[in-house]
Amino acid sequence: MELPQIGKNCQLDGCNSLDFLPVACPLCHQTFCGDHRLPSNHKCSHWNQVTKDLVQCDDCQQLIQAPKDAKLGLEQALEQHKQSKCHLYLYPPSNTIKKIDRQCTVKGCRDIDPRIGPVHCNGCDQDFCLKHRHPASHSCQSLDTDEQRKMERKLAAQEKVAKTFTSQPTKKRKVITSVPVRSKNGGMVELMKIKSQAKGSPSVPAASRIYIYVQGPKESKVDSQSVYFDKKNSVGKALDLIADICKVNNKNNTLPPSDPERLELYKCPDMTILDKSEPLEKALKNLDTVLLERQGAVSMEEVDDLAEE
Repeated sequence: MELPQIGKNCQLDGCNSLDFLPVACPLCHQTFCGDHRLPSNHKCSHWNQVTKDLVQCDDCQQLIQAPKDAKLGLEQALEQHKQSKCHLYLYPPSNTIKKIDRQCTVKGCRDIDPRIGPVHCNGCDQDFCLKHRHPASHSCQSLDTDEQRKMERKLAAQEKVAKTFTSQPTKKRKVITSVPVRSKNGGMVELMKIKSQAKGSPSVPAASRIYIYVQGPKESKVDSQSVYFDKKNSVGKALDLIADICKVNNKNNTLPPSDPERLELYKCPDMTILDKSEPLEKALKNLDTVLLERQGAVSMEEVDDLAEE
């Protein structure tokens, strides 16, 4: 509980409720809750003895006592009390309230309520008013200790997680070296030779054909082949046809772009990845060599080294 020393139980038989702002009866000096604070509400034993000297205000429900030196009657005192907005002639007088010696530890603050008293902070062992009772409001030294403990718990948790979930050594990817280019001079003799050997769809017009060499991936048992495609087709369509020729499982349409199982076409010898949306006539020319391989099997660092060479 934040304010363990504040509040008392009502001493009226049958009530005993805890009140954080208990009221002490000025007549019998017992403590009561707000509902039973008035002598008439708790059947005060001394009430009959002072009924002639005190009257209860209908507005503020406080007891009023006529000053003896002013020679005012109770009715006149009650009327002046109401005219003063319920400040005059209160019983007991406000100057009889016991003053509290302890002050708020915050420099310059004197806001401790004399009816409630100070609030003790267990973090720094000091007393404060209600306004400065929270550790953050009086820069409690316990805050630094709490932060240090949080940091220690965080480091301990990280260390435990590191021991529990040890990182597995990364597997080295298989490096695919550049496929040697089969066409050396790209002359007419070489072109005539590949035309006589290349495989492709007979429905492709001869004028629209582009003749290239294809190297299958490591997982394929199909060796290098000479093929032809319609040069108006995209690189992506050619990739699908080459995957069928090499009998390779092609799931590019269901895999995300960064998945290592995606198939790519690499132009040799620089091993650049061909844009699948580009038409073949712009990406390649007759007698070029391409490699079909999964992108997870190709080391880009190795490709960069090959390109520099």
